[in-house]
Amino acid sequence: AEHSAALRDRPRAPDEVHRRWRQIIESSGGTMPRFPLPLGDPVEHPERVEVRDVLDVDDSAAFAAQAASDGVSTLALAVSAMTGVTRELAGSSLRAVFPVHSRYEAAWHDSVGWFITNSVLESGDPDPRTCAAAVREAVQLGSWPLDDVLQPWGGMPEAPGMFAISWLDLRRLPVRVDAAGLEAQYVSASIRTDGVMLWFILDESGLHLRCRYPDTVEARTHVGTWLDLLVARLR
Repeated sequence: AEHSAALRDRPRAPDEVHRRWRQIIESSGGTMPRFPLPLGDPVEHPERVEVRDVLDVDDSAAFAAQAASDGVSTLALAVSAMTGVTRELAGSSLRAVFPVHSRYEAAWHDSVGWFITNSVLESGDPDPRTCAAAVREAVQLGSWPLDDVLQPWGGMPEAPGMFAISWLDLRRLPVRVDAAGLEAQYVSASIRTDGVMLWFILDESGLHLRCRYPDTVEARTHVGTWLDLLVARLR
């Protein structure tokens, strides 16, 4: 609660931030970004969850080396792959809800939990450097109090089919856990959903994808095809 109050007390977003949020929301049909392919009836369905082991340790190192050669981060190179796949399958730019960190002050460094806010990512050109700029923009767009930014829509304009991408580099955590030796597993609630949530997870064993989407025929087909092509592109 104190952290939320601190966010609210940050300076008002400049006009260009308001303008860019409005552009992305309007390009998404007046809502937060949605998955660009059909998912079936726009109501909540039981979830379907897929986990893809994309790159092993050696291939992850090669992927990071490729990113460094391009002068970008591994995240930017992944956004490049997603941008190309989205353009190929949907004929549109990649647009997604993109959680970013919202913890800045030293007072919060010893706290436990998630300190994130929702931003928006838009990428229409798969060039890695352009994608790196899109990632920087998303971080910047999420660095302001969103109560004010989203006021024209009465809050975050949610809609069925929302698409969110999360990037988790567990190697950067301040603790080390022998996940393999402990046979550690992720545990999450089983839910009903009408949207698509994609997690990139980087750990000591490589790069993995976890994706949750509605368990419908249309979503299995379209999200599955999107994931298949994305994994192939990343490899």
